[in-house]
Amino acid sequence: MKVWQQIALWLIGIGLWFSLLGSASSRQKDLEYQHFSLSFENREDRSFLNYAEMEASVQSVLGDSVNRISEINKALLEESIDNHPAIRKAEVYSKIDGSLRIMLWQHNPLARVIQKEGSFYLLENGAQMPLSSHYSERVPLVSGELKEERLKEIADFWLWVKEDEFYKDFFTGLECTEANEWILYPAKGNFKIILGKPIKLKEKLTKLQVFYLRAPRLENINKLKEIDLRFDGQLICRKN
Repeated sequence: MKVWQQIALWLIGIGLWFSLLGSASSRQKDLEYQHFSLSFENREDRSFLNYAEMEASVQSVLGDSVNRISEINKALLEESIDNHPAIRKAEVYSKIDGSLRIMLWQHNPLARVIQKEGSFYLLENGAQMPLSSHYSERVPLVSGELKEERLKEIADFWLWVKEDEFYKDFFTGLECTEANEWILYPAKGNFKIILGKPIKLKEKLTKLQVFYLRAPRLENINKLKEIDLRFDGQLICRKN
């Protein structure tokens, strides 16, 4: 086949493709809107959201006067749903039967912050998520003198802990002092772990891990009052 024939066939193919695309787009504009379906793509068994409430919220955005799929601004609907504090991401798309599919992904909080003004969940980027009346997540507690600019640093710490095989279930709480020194509370044992300033955190926690792995009599750990990790190259234990 000559080159000009190949080019001609290629152009014809492109023309047919655009024709089909235009035809599909035209049919999409004429599609009558039928209904929408809502699905939680994660946390189905521990949802912060109530299904009926989310359906009502979506319906309020859509209104009652929508007749055709083309009348729905899917990007605007996505943005509206994304603004819900418990939702990490939303995807909205239409189907050839005239229905609308809405998929929701919820946040996975890292910790729960407790302050005089109230409590909230701490998210990966340091953002705040209100508590839910539908579900209470079991996460570490954070308390103390917490300025907003410290939240991202604290979130980064809990994210690292969550992904560390040794420490992922090790701590139940973190207290931040007025001097921005951190105190950790372990899940096992009635003592506290003084980290000090949030610097060299991995180095300090490596010392603690070595202590736990090598200490000869950890059955006596409940006799401890505190473990101090503030000083380079040292781990100091104080008894009650």
